[in-house]
Amino acid sequence: MVLDLLAQLPQPDFDRPTLDWHALAPEITLLSFGALITLLDIWLLDRAKALTSALTGIALLATMVPILTLALHDDSSREMFGGAYVVDEFSLIMKALFLGAGYVVVLLSTNYVAEGDYWESEYYGLLLSSILGMIMMASSRDLISIFVALELLSIPAYLLAAWRKRDVKSNEAGLKYYLMGVFASAILLYGMSLLYGSTGSTILADIAQAADLGAADSPAYITLGIVFVVAGFAFKVSAVPFHN
Repeated sequence: MVLDLLAQLPQPDFDRPTLDWHALAPEITLLSFGALITLLDIWLLDRAKALTSALTGIALLATMVPILTLALHDDSSREMFGGAYVVDEFSLIMKALFLGAGYVVVLLSTNYVAEGDYWESEYYGLLLSSILGMIMMASSRDLISIFVALELLSIPAYLLAAWRKRDVKSNEAGLKYYLMGVFASAILLYGMSLLYGSTGSTILADIAQAADLGAADSPAYITLGIVFVVAGFAFKVSAVPFHN
C-alpha cells in the first residue's frame, strides 16, 4: 500500500551527471586490471601465479600514463558531480605517489609471496583494490566520496593483515585491525553527520564557506564534527595518540 502511494507521487527528472572520462582514466585503468587479475585467478587457478605479479606491476605503470596525460593537458583542474570529485595538480601528484609506492611494494614482495605457500592472486588483487581507494581519496572533495574511498582503501587492508591464514598472529592482527577500523569508521561517520547537519552540505568547499561566514545552524557542532572526523582519520592511519 505504501509503495503504491509512493509510486503515484510525482518523481523528479533524473539529471545524468556529466562524466569526464579522461579525468577518470586512472581509476578505470586500475579497476580494469584488477578485474582482469580476478578473472585470471578464477580461470587459471594455480597457473595464474606466474602472471599476477607481472600483471600488477604493468597495471600500476599503465595507470601512470593517463596521469601524465592529465598533467600535461592545458586544463589543470576538472570537476565532476558538482565539485565532489576534482582532478587537479595536487590530486595528480598524490595519485602518482601512491602508484609509485604500490609499485615498490610489488617489487619488494614478489619473491616473498612466490616462495611462500600463499595464494598470490588474492594478494595482488587486494593490493590493487587498496591503491584504487588511495587514488580515489586524492580526488574526493565530498564527505560521501571520501568515506567510500577510505573504506575501499581500508577493507582490503584488513584482509591483507589476516592474509597468512595458517598463522595465529596474522589472524589476531587482522581481527584487531578490523575491530579498530570499524570503531574508527563509526567515529568518522558521526563527525560527518554533524558536519552535514550543521551546514546542509557534504561538499568540503561548502562546509568551509559555511564555517567562515557563520552560516551554519550551530558553529559548535561544526567544531565537534571536525574533532570526530580528525579522530576517525587518526585511528585509520594510526597517528599519535591513536597508534595503540
